[in-house]
Amino acid sequence: MEPILSEQCWWFAYPWRWIILCLSLIGCAALPPAPPPVDAESPETTCLKFYRVLDQTMETRRTLDVRHTRVPGLPFLRTSRFWASFSPASMTPVTYRAWLEHQNALAIEGLTLEWLRLPDSQQRALLTLLPDHHDDISAALIHCGVQMVAEQALQPRLAPFDVPDHYQGWKRWLGLYPLAALPFYRGVVEEHRTLNQRQAGFTPPRSDEPEADPWHYFGQQNTTPSPNNALTLLSQQSVDPLGIPLMDASTRQQLLTAFQPTIAVPASDGGLADNDRPLRLSVSKSGDLQPLLSEPTLYTDIAYGRYRNQVTVQLIYSVWFSERRPEGTLDLLAGRYNGIAWRVHLLPSGAVIGFDKMHQCGCWYQFFPAMGFRTRPSLAFGQEPFHIGQPLDPRARLTLWLESNTHHLLGISTGSVNASAVPFELANYNELRALESDNAEPIVAAFDADGLLPGSERLERWIFWPMGIRSPGAMRILGTHAIAFIGRRHFDDPALLDELGL
Repeated sequence: MEPILSEQCWWFAYPWRWIILCLSLIGCAALPPAPPPVDAESPETTCLKFYRVLDQTMETRRTLDVRHTRVPGLPFLRTSRFWASFSPASMTPVTYRAWLEHQNALAIEGLTLEWLRLPDSQQRALLTLLPDHHDDISAALIHCGVQMVAEQALQPRLAPFDVPDHYQGWKRWLGLYPLAALPFYRGVVEEHRTLNQRQAGFTPPRSDEPEADPWHYFGQQNTTPSPNNALTLLSQQSVDPLGIPLMDASTRQQLLTAFQPTIAVPASDGGLADNDRPLRLSVSKSGDLQPLLSEPTLYTDIAYGRYRNQVTVQLIYSVWFSERRPEGTLDLLAGRYNGIAWRVHLLPSGAVIGFDKMHQCGCWYQFFPAMGFRTRPSLAFGQEPFHIGQPLDPRARLTLWLESNTHHLLGISTGSVNASAVPFELANYNELRALESDNAEPIVAAFDADGLLPGSERLERWIFWPMGIRSPGAMRILGTHAIAFIGRRHFDDPALLDELGL
């Protein structure tokens, strides 16, 4: 299988941006054991050394990108919960090769984004290891990836690899988790009940009284195709040996455009508060993360999951706000930055099976089945219950109504976009993994080496730590979200829909 790089990447104005767009189209990541034995004089040896040196350099300089998991001994592969859920032993040679290629693509994506954060002098020094590709890191990584995947495919099959979860067992042990979990469980159930009551009692403003409407809207007025046409387009795509739809850049963008939600936030008498304006995350000249309120931005991404042994396509939309302000003298949940992630679950056959949302900390996860589906969770003992919302029309444009400041979801409605809606700037989520500052240097990631958004920590971490989550309440990168205090559950778990009993 040839490496997949988009021919449409040329139109990006800055090299780092077209690299990010290209990477978003490549595919996915990795698994374990030791590197394949290769002839010391072979091209594979040079390529393996190149990947290893890059990987070690990123670790030494702490420019690690943790969206996907590194594989010990195999620097040309990175994995995720989805890719690690496949069984290599049961694959045909063709599917096994495709599986390796997807995971090599994740390594290329991660290494390239980490590369952008190195000084120019170090980049030039590292590229001398591969003189045939001395001016193009992506070409070098793809060139080497093809060779190493081909070599790995001839070796004994890799064993299944478990991606580490994002719970810290030592905290649960130290915090007497079996006892501490009891009040937390009651608190979660009460929180679900309260939010359900608020959502059930919410009524959107009447469209025939715009002068009395206190809400501000962010979304696209005219989108093509419609959700219905986009689903038809998806059903027409061929799939690779692993069941992954083969979508080009145009198809991916049409899907993301068709299902993007409208965000509604209420204003007070003084107008819309600054911390209720969707923002773009940027970097100051000194390299510090800063909110850009003048560019309301919707970050988009496509991932994969499973439903009854079928691959699902996940459309993910992320919105960020500058802060959650304190409400009272001691607000444990207040702090810098806030936001929500909205996700649409699709079958390659062209059906919507559900929607879900969480805050960017992994908190307040809620699932909404598409009409025609219902949930029957079968929960293990000691597992946090799911928060299930109303069934939603799978082919309608949706508006998400958020509470001011907390950004809790108050309700969801269907229908056309409000005429006063401010258009979103659409950005690939990968941009958050390599942000360019105002003066072009330095390029930094929004997230640190633990996947956390610096400065977004909450006081609640000093109380909720016995639940075992790293810095509970802090914002974090996709792929690292624990979404339950009781038991273990992750936003990117490919078996999540089956756990819901959908």
